[in-house]
Amino acid sequence: MKKIRLAYIRTQFWFNLISGGSVGHTLGILNGFKKNNVNVRVLSNERFYGINGFNYEIIEPKIKKPLWFGEFIYNFYASYNFKRKILKFKPDFIYHRYSGYTFFVVKLAKALKIPLILEFNSFDSWKLIHWEKSRNIFKRLIQRFFLYNVVKRIEYFNLKNSYLIVVVSEVLKSNLLKIGIPNSKIMVNTNGVDTGIFYPEIIFSEKCKNLRKKLGIGEDKRLIGFSGTFGPWHGIDQLTDAIKMIIKGGMDLNIHFLIIGNGSELKKNMEKCLSFYKEVTFTGMVAYSEIKYYLAICDILVSPHCPQVDNSDFFGSPTKLFEYMAMGKGIVASNLGQIGKVLKHNKSALLVEPGNVSELASGIIKLAGDSKLCLRMGKYAREEVLRKYTWERNIKNLLKIIEK
Repeated sequence: MKKIRLAYIRTQFWFNLISGGSVGHTLGILNGFKKNNVNVRVLSNERFYGINGFNYEIIEPKIKKPLWFGEFIYNFYASYNFKRKILKFKPDFIYHRYSGYTFFVVKLAKALKIPLILEFNSFDSWKLIHWEKSRNIFKRLIQRFFLYNVVKRIEYFNLKNSYLIVVVSEVLKSNLLKIGIPNSKIMVNTNGVDTGIFYPEIIFSEKCKNLRKKLGIGEDKRLIGFSGTFGPWHGIDQLTDAIKMIIKGGMDLNIHFLIIGNGSELKKNMEKCLSFYKEVTFTGMVAYSEIKYYLAICDILVSPHCPQVDNSDFFGSPTKLFEYMAMGKGIVASNLGQIGKVLKHNKSALLVEPGNVSELASGIIKLAGDSKLCLRMGKYAREEVLRKYTWERNIKNLLKIIEK
């Protein structure tokens, strides 16, 4: 069978990211293609984390800020250079990691008659109103009455003219169907993990042996970890309240909380509330290449996602979820959307009601007091991820569709 040639295009205007779900997702997809023997050429607006392992071309932006304007203007001067690179490489498919203000990729694909696979992880129009709302009234008016309409049009133009749209959840698929996108154009492919990067035996590495000492956390402590970018969907307020509840409860659990990562105002608020407790350690930013060591030294990992701000169905597929499972740890997670479908209550995790602080605290306390239960659940979670949720399998599923 002929080896598939694929141009992977990334145009998002978030630069120099070294951690977070988008970093793991991008690298996971690229490595998934490589492991499935696909000839990949990366075309991007920056040298992002992990790109050096692939053949790539960079078309740098002339204007970066404000980010939305930089990306919008990029459409008009980058298109010619991308076209030359694509014509030279002659791909069978173009794969675009969708970004809210980019429309030139789908136009190029149409003009060159190359099928476009659109990786669509969320509606940017929805995020603009609900997650990225500015505190400044003037900026908020611009967002609501100008940028929202621009993003909405670009979004629909991409969706309408793509050959195949890959989404991470059934909820996203349902939302696409509601706006008239044909079922035949949509593929649901959950996120995944590289089980060769995230695996339980990392705990025996030299780095892990020294990490607790570096962080000042005793070997006798039961360590509960959270890793994330502190987005509004991560349940940070609920986790903060649960930690306070557990510590103030005065139970002799001999536990310590490790909060891994950096991010929004939510992180600052959490630090304000918890920084004076000796049982809590904040790591700050940790590079994606180092996250596995931090997860490995934890006994229990938490994923306290909360309902959407507008009470719509949760559309996400958290990469952290699959990384947690691959590490073979005890997990406490919200029974929300795809999280509650991937994890099995009392088998691979303890599932709690989203937003319920008491249940979250009780779940953590239960696992902290039962190391055998943690081990059993961790083993089951690792086996599940190996069977169903690797990036290699993710891309194999996609290739079955496009080879038809």
